Formats: sequence, structure tokens, C-alpha cells
Amino acid sequence: MFTNIPQQRLILYLMLAGLLPILFVLFEFYSQQNSLNDLGDAISHVQQMALLREKKQAVNMAVRQQFRDADHFYIDKNLETLNFLEPEVEGLQKIVNNKNFPEDDAIKKRLDFLIGTGNNMVFSEGIVQSYPLFQETTETLVHPVEVNISDLKKILAKIEGVDIGPYTPGPNRPQLIIIDFKLDKKSVSEKNEVYVLNLKLLKREYL
Repeated sequence: MFTNIPQQRLILYLMLAGLLPILFVLFEFYSQQNSLNDLGDAISHVQQMALLREKKQAVNMAVRQQFRDADHFYIDKNLETLNFLEPEVEGLQKIVNNKNFPEDDAIKKRLDFLIGTGNNMVFSEGIVQSYPLFQETTETLVHPVEVNISDLKKILAKIEGVDIGPYTPGPNRPQLIIIDFKLDKKSVSEKNEVYVLNLKLLKREYL
């Protein structure tokens, strides 16, 4: 059978036949190498996911720890008791108490509005949504309030839980998230800059 094949071609065939096992071994090696690389990538991905999950759990635990002693009536005590536009109130009271100044119904009406309940923050509490680790309640301002820049800083300090200028948050603040915020400029005078504020909060309490 092989007698009719030239010797040089026969040697070539034998060399090729000898290379086949080597090529097969190289193919298997690279296949296994690719499998190992894929396995390494999968392990790295799992490690990254586990690390991210661990960090997220650590953040969640820190948040729960921060708000564990939250006061359920924080909004009632720290936001609904605030008084606004105090410089204007003081100015109007001086005018009303001045016997030499003629009575002005518009001034008295404005003063009554500012020192009464008409310009106090009053929140309406929505339905409580319960979850395994916390509960959420939507707190909606019943009516807009008139404020100045100082009042706005005072409100945000109470809500955000940070010092803003001379204003500080109250004790045992729950997690409060502003979900709707609207501020419109009402009027500007030499002494008073008045804005109309309307907002909605999400109160989250951890169980």
C-alpha cells in the first residue's frame, strides 16, 4: 500500500501524523484554559456581587441604627410648632400698638394671619405602608405657608437633619425625604422677602 508513495511524501505524512497528538493536546489545553478563565470571571463576579451586597447591608444597618430611636411625633413637635416671618410680625405689632397710628383693618388682618394658625405648618398623614423592616407614611402640607429665607433654612434643618446656619435639627428625627417641593416668590419689599412654600414628605420609620 505504501510502496507506491514517494519516500519524501511518506515522510511528510508521518510528520503530519506525529503532529496530530500535539495539536490535539494544544486544543485541549486552550479549551481548558478558556474554561478556567470563564470560571475565574464567574467567581470574580460572584465576589463583587457579595461585596456590594455586604456594603449595602452595612449601609442599611447603619441607617437603621441611626433612626432606631426616632420620635413618631417629630413632625408635630418640630415642624408644626414653627413660627414664620417674625421680622414682619414684629413690625406689624409695633404699628398696631402705636396709639398715634390710625387703625388699619388690612394690617390687623395680616397680623392675625401670621400669628394665628393660618400660617402654621399642618401636615396630613397618609396611609401607612408597612414593610418587613420599616414603615412609610406620606405627610402632605394641608395648606401652603408664607416664609422668608431664614424660615426656609429653619425648615430644611429640621427635615434634612443637618445644621444650616444657626438652625439645628430636632432630637430623634425619623428619616424624612422630600418628595414634592414648591417655592413661589410672593412679594419683595425693602425689609421683607416672602415666599409661598408647599411640600410633601415621606416619613420612614424603622421597626
